[in-house]
Amino acid sequence: MQKWQDQAEKNNLVISEKGDCQLCGSRTNGGIAECVEKAGYITTIESRINDTTQISIFLCVDAHALQHAEIHGRWNNHFHLSRLHLILQDKIVWEYKYSVLLSEILKSYKEIKPNEIIASPNRKKRGEITVTDIEGHSSDEQYLKMVTHWATSVFESYSEGHDIAKEIANLFKQKIY
Repeated sequence: MQKWQDQAEKNNLVISEKGDCQLCGSRTNGGIAECVEKAGYITTIESRINDTTQISIFLCVDAHALQHAEIHGRWNNHFHLSRLHLILQDKIVWEYKYSVLLSEILKSYKEIKPNEIIASPNRKKRGEITVTDIEGHSSDEQYLKMVTHWATSVFESYSEGHDIAKEIANLFKQKIY
């Protein structure tokens, strides 16, 4: 996997190392680097909290990846928006093995529509909350509620890509049902 800094350079993103995250607007002191670090921490919280559903890790990864599309590969938005569609809209109880299947479906999909793009909303307009809003939750219930709200608000901000995500989601569902 490429380092996020390499992908940022490919996308002509000049990385700010001070202040708030320049992509999602999270309240950081160290810019994108600190935001990425916090996301890595937030996505592992579920493994340390008893009775916290595993789904939170997928929601966190998808929300953060979509808020930071410029530091990911060309098909990032397709994968993460489709997975959010499957989890939030189709109520699929996600498992790790499904991510592999979704990647395979996306690989075939890319061959059919190689030039398709899911455009990202303007920076700092990709959801109501960010990774720093998830920090400091006081209970497992509050954590899950915040993560779900985060993922939902990011998903909703990508409304122009919903038809594409739904199409990919339908291809996925054909494989598992």
